Amino acid sequence: MEIIDLTGCDSEPDTDATMPPPASQSHFAKFANFTPQENAPFKQEFARLASSQEWKRGSREYTRQRTIAMREELSTHYFPSSQPPPALGGIPEDDDDDDDKAAILLHGSPQKVELTDEEILQGFQDLCAEVGIARGAAVDECKRALKATLVNIVDLIDARRVPGTKVQVWTDFEAFRRYTRDPDNRISLAEATEGPGFLASLLQVIKMPGEKMGKSTGGRGRRGHQVKGGRVRKGKARRV
Repeated sequence: MEIIDLTGCDSEPDTDATMPPPASQSHFAKFANFTPQENAPFKQEFARLASSQEWKRGSREYTRQRTIAMREELSTHYFPSSQPPPALGGIPEDDDDDDDKAAILLHGSPQKVELTDEEILQGFQDLCAEVGIARGAAVDECKRALKATLVNIVDLIDARRVPGTKVQVWTDFEAFRRYTRDPDNRISLAEATEGPGFLASLLQVIKMPGEKMGKSTGGRGRRGHQVKGGRVRKGKARRV
């Protein structure tokens, strides 16, 4: 089984909910030698960051850092209460650990804030609203709806980073899979599952065990799954 990049929960997002968080909370603001652009698309912003940090495109470190950036930006824009507050009042004078001092100056509090059940539900409901799906009454309901919708996770991030950006819902699973399999769109599963797993909950399985690649699926996406109106629906298994 291969799990790579993407996915995706009707109702219009609330105006207040789509207000961007302070720039200081963005993942891109955590690098001392990098000046973030608050409204830049994720792909463009990460490319600039990777260049400044000398992460070679397509390398394992590039993929790992891209996944971390996606995970943190998703949390910042949909689960903002999980982000640590910026450091205030400087560093305690009796702190002799230079590495700890640098970390506090660069990242603020190193501890993530634990979300309440209501805040987690609100975050997933906002994700649902962003892709035009009814807000679920429970987290699991939202997750199931998101899993059944083909959406690029970067689009979800840009919907909050870039004013006016609309999230594309894919209706062609093969096209979605080809896009996802691009080396630039791969992610680190280990980093995606780190923390509360908000990013991991949006991942799509794009290759099933024993699946043959290359033939047309005759309107089906994954083996035994139909794609209708951007929703993935289970069906009987068939050879492809």
